[in-house]
Amino acid sequence: MNKSLWISSSEGNKYRVLDEDKRVECLIVGGGIVGITTAYLLCKEGYKPVVVDADYIGYGATGRNTGKITPQNGIKYSDIYKRYGAENAKKYYEANNEALKLIEKIIDENKIDCDYERAPAYIYAENKSDSKKVLKEFDICKEIGINCEFIMDIPLPIESYGAIKFNVGAQFNPKKYIDYLARKVEELGGEIYEKAPMKSIDKYKDIITVHSLGGYEIKTDKLIIASHYPFYDGLSFYFARLRPERSYVVAGEYNGEFPQATFINASTPKRSLRIYNDGERRLLLVAGESHKVAHKEDEDHYGALEEYGKEKFGVEKYQYRWSTQDYITSDNVPYIGYLNSVTKNILVATGFGKWGMSNGTVAGIILSQLYINGKSKYLSTFTPSRSEGYLTGEFLKENTDVGIQYIMGKVKIASKDMPDRDKGKIVSIDKSKFGVYRDAEDIFHIVDTTCTHMGCELKWNPLEKSWDCPCHGSRFGIDGEILEGPATVPLKQYGSETYNEINPNLI
Repeated sequence: MNKSLWISSSEGNKYRVLDEDKRVECLIVGGGIVGITTAYLLCKEGYKPVVVDADYIGYGATGRNTGKITPQNGIKYSDIYKRYGAENAKKYYEANNEALKLIEKIIDENKIDCDYERAPAYIYAENKSDSKKVLKEFDICKEIGINCEFIMDIPLPIESYGAIKFNVGAQFNPKKYIDYLARKVEELGGEIYEKAPMKSIDKYKDIITVHSLGGYEIKTDKLIIASHYPFYDGLSFYFARLRPERSYVVAGEYNGEFPQATFINASTPKRSLRIYNDGERRLLLVAGESHKVAHKEDEDHYGALEEYGKEKFGVEKYQYRWSTQDYITSDNVPYIGYLNSVTKNILVATGFGKWGMSNGTVAGIILSQLYINGKSKYLSTFTPSRSEGYLTGEFLKENTDVGIQYIMGKVKIASKDMPDRDKGKIVSIDKSKFGVYRDAEDIFHIVDTTCTHMGCELKWNPLEKSWDCPCHGSRFGIDGEILEGPATVPLKQYGSETYNEINPNLI
């Protein structure tokens, strides 16, 4: 059974379930690091935000990452420098460095027990072909003032053809951190509701009405969308500007030598490494195997990571394995700011590109500043309204793939045979396509597999036992419940009198 080390290590509080209509000044949708950090910063200034989450606090990407906090975000700065110039590359670094300092300050002030420790961050070339881009990245990093150094060898049993050592960085248990911060939000007068997925919104003059899947509504003056993927688009076309990717992590006990540092390669397949010590166990985390959602569903990603850990470090047994989903923008810079150029009472943060602990905290800083003052020195770098983000090869490539996946899903012929036990597949029933999962107890779970976001056809994910959308990354459980957005409506089960409700939330 796949389980996250972080979620297993911290149960957290249980918060109220939304069971009535509400009228609030500020509504934050999303209880991960973005939503809770924003709420905490607003509470510190005397505001009383209301946070709602579709699941439990910290059970999304915040509880399913590697726990790295670093302005070293892969080969990042040379790309920003090329697209947007030195000033924006420097602002990106300054924002992430400020986020790191804020997390450390919050931990120190509140004496949060979350296994926080400073740790330099390395990015290294595993082959000669990557050494040039690592050296180019180093040159840009030095030019914009990052505290880093170039070295040839890294302190691991891995061959290196050059590496950058960022002398700023940290690592922690993100779930323990966010659980404490959520408790602090309520102590300071904020409200938190769990198991409260939001479905859609209406706008009338300056009032926003947010409708929950459970049938309740919340009226608010300002809305902050911190739901990982925006559940409301507002004709901003985020579905066309975000690429959904899944990544994987395995963790096993390891007592060999490993420095107090984090590591990531500049190659493909990606490999990310760190040690976690909770005082009783010392675990090696091996992460990577990224791919677009529903595009490599038949590969054993966990097995590949476990084999890498065994080959390089001798780890034989793994106690934890988990996956996470993230969204990558067309220009590889997160979208943080106003939903679009004309809507000033809806704020959004998304597209962290697998660096959610630092960029999620950056989002908390920017969103709280915009809410309070209407301005932030980082807004121009992260604004979702930047037009240059559309004009990329990645934008065209991604949307071409979406079109291909849509057509292929519609024309693919369904099987006439039911799956074996503990298997799932698309089956033709009553001349229509349905997704059938046959569990270990020989019980059939049958759902309509047309995605409720924009109508693409879902694929079976055997690693996670879910139905995944190859177009925009929505994921559903075996009985149709929503696991990941952008979909806001569950799948219909076989026997229902109606087909799936398609609800793209564009307007």
